[in-house]
Amino acid sequence: MKKFLVAALLAGGLNGWASVRPDTIVVVNHPQKVTIEKSLSSLSVKVEGRGSDQQYYYSERMETDSSAAFLTKEQRTDNWDFKIPFVGKKKQKMLEKNTTDVCFGGFGFGLVSAVGADDGVKVDMGASFELSMDHLLSIHYNLTHSTYVSAGFGMTWRNYRMTGRNRFIQNVDNLQVGPYPEGAQIDFSRLKVYSLTVPLMLHQYLNRDIVVSFGLVINFNTHASLKTRYVLDGEKVCEKSNNIHHNRLTLDLMAKFRFRTLGLYVKYSPTNVLNTEFGPKFRSLSTGITLFY
Repeated sequence: MKKFLVAALLAGGLNGWASVRPDTIVVVNHPQKVTIEKSLSSLSVKVEGRGSDQQYYYSERMETDSSAAFLTKEQRTDNWDFKIPFVGKKKQKMLEKNTTDVCFGGFGFGLVSAVGADDGVKVDMGASFELSMDHLLSIHYNLTHSTYVSAGFGMTWRNYRMTGRNRFIQNVDNLQVGPYPEGAQIDFSRLKVYSLTVPLMLHQYLNRDIVVSFGLVINFNTHASLKTRYVLDGEKVCEKSNNIHHNRLTLDLMAKFRFRTLGLYVKYSPTNVLNTEFGPKFRSLSTGITLFY
């Protein structure tokens, strides 16, 4: 309701208002709540809230006789007088347009899977994790009152773990996938990748609490390693390598849904985790939650 207008037009035979001006007009812009009470002898108008001022209060009561005639008019401009689920008011302002903000913090936790993988690469999503703080520093530019773009800097740690019969095997310069030695008691075989990240995102407020985001995350993969553990003939075996020929630069496509400080995200990488000239092919797919963004 953009504007509320009450006109009390009094007829000629009023007893209580004979000496008062015949017309009373009250205009309140952007009222939050308007209550009108009519009876045979009175008219009462209450306005609660005005624009962003929730403390605003206006009240007027007029005593009349039963012959008084009243006209109550509600005037709208370009706003519809109903609400669409998950969509805020058309001109509700969440952001200050054409301004820049600097933000810090945010934490994400998710589960990781391998998609488009070569035979034998069977990553256990329930045992493979992703930890991220990709907005240690983030700069926001507000395009409109409900839309903004951001560029950030952070870090991500990913773990691709296999718990089945196959393991990652380092052979000189190549990384392969193959079975454990016969009779081995299997623990796990995993690849770990540590990345510095630059997320470039577009964010849209649906209302004051809900934000959807889409964008690209650039991963500078500064470190990766292999670790396999099993027991053979009563002896614990741990195989390690820091030379697994991972791709130094990968990309993620990311979508997020956030309600206040809690969010859900999905990330898909169209680029392979490893250099396929030296190791098996697989790409990353992860999903999880975010906090305090």
